[in-house]
Amino acid sequence: MIRLGVHATAVIDVQGSFSAPDTTVIEPGAVLYVGTSGSLTLGARNIIYPNTTIRIDQGWMTTGSDVSFGPGVQIYEPRAGLAIGDNCLIAGGVLICGVNHGFADRTLPMRRQPAEAAKIVIEDDVWLGMGAIINPGVTIGSGSVIGAGSVVTRSIPPMSVAWGNPCRVHRERD
Repeated sequence: MIRLGVHATAVIDVQGSFSAPDTTVIEPGAVLYVGTSGSLTLGARNIIYPNTTIRIDQGWMTTGSDVSFGPGVQIYEPRAGLAIGDNCLIAGGVLICGVNHGFADRTLPMRRQPAEAAKIVIEDDVWLGMGAIINPGVTIGSGSVIGAGSVVTRSIPPMSVAWGNPCRVHRERD
């Protein structure tokens, strides 16, 4: 499984489906885990910076070409799917989470309630600022910029500049 462009300290544990071209770069300390019910497909010229973790026990993730995952990015359980387009910048510390614990049944501990998953779509040419949090069910439109530290709980239209907690559109790109 180790190939040119994969640092010796990267951990790649694949039990399901994994595909990455030879142009993929995986830097020191990165962790990619794909369980038996998971699928990860990386596009051309993706770079995964140090200490990034991608965990897909169930579900799937695909990326387009020229996508970078900054240091310490966390992608957790995209059970309903995560699609990332071409030319995306995912800055350091970004968290993309595809599931929430259920909590509707007060007679059951939250840990025992079914998870709620929703697909996440990050369209082409999106920049997710450092430390942004992307929640399940969100689509971030093509050409958008999400400010550092934002918590994205709703979809963002194309060509938007958005930030805050909760994240809101403040203007369109020029």
